[in-house]
Amino acid sequence: MSNLPVYAHRGAPNRAVENSMKAFKRAIMLGIDGLEIDLQLSADGVAFVTHDIDFFRLAGNSRRITDMHSEEILQLKLGSPVYRKFWYSRVMTFDQFLQLVAPSGMKLNVELKESFLGKIEKIIEVVEKTKGLADVHFSSFEFSILQTIHTMGLNAKTAFIGKKNTDWDYILSIRKWDAIHLNKKFYDSELMHKIWSEGFPMRFYNVKGNEKYIVHPHESVIGWISDYPEKVIQRQKRNLT
Repeated sequence: MSNLPVYAHRGAPNRAVENSMKAFKRAIMLGIDGLEIDLQLSADGVAFVTHDIDFFRLAGNSRRITDMHSEEILQLKLGSPVYRKFWYSRVMTFDQFLQLVAPSGMKLNVELKESFLGKIEKIIEVVEKTKGLADVHFSSFEFSILQTIHTMGLNAKTAFIGKKNTDWDYILSIRKWDAIHLNKKFYDSELMHKIWSEGFPMRFYNVKGNEKYIVHPHESVIGWISDYPEKVIQRQKRNLT
């Protein structure tokens, strides 16, 4: 039986709008180990908890977040076209998110998205806001964002999110990563074993909860990231609180 921590990907998006207060409250209520969130920056430099660079998918608005001020973003209604007419959610600022989640003591996986590229002061600001939390790591597909955390001496844990076409020889030559994040399709692959041979533990995302290896995972795995966290925990034969 495995007790590896399970991170609710963007909250509990199968039951509520992703990265919304409702999704996070549900994950907290279920007793999930941790939350995975995405951060993007607005035109006026406010960190918002949202994945896409624009709001077309969630709000029917094709404007880029980097072209919108925080006052405009806070007025957006999120959800499907019908849902957002009556039961919509709002985009949360990172500050609002921390106020909600900090008392829960949940583990946090904060993914810094492309709008943080070159924004050194904003990267520092976000990292500093989490200093009082017990278990936080910052992840990104963008190497330079995580490199900023390293070079500025912020003493924060980092996880590089890799792809098949990543320059793995270069990435694995950098010894400062605390972990590597991979899509579950790379589980038990040559790439997974190469990363482990270099001494890097891994978390896998897109896990559904029906994978057999969840029960007895490879020793390199330190966590699962899932849209269905309750199913993963049940597969581990653990009880939700």
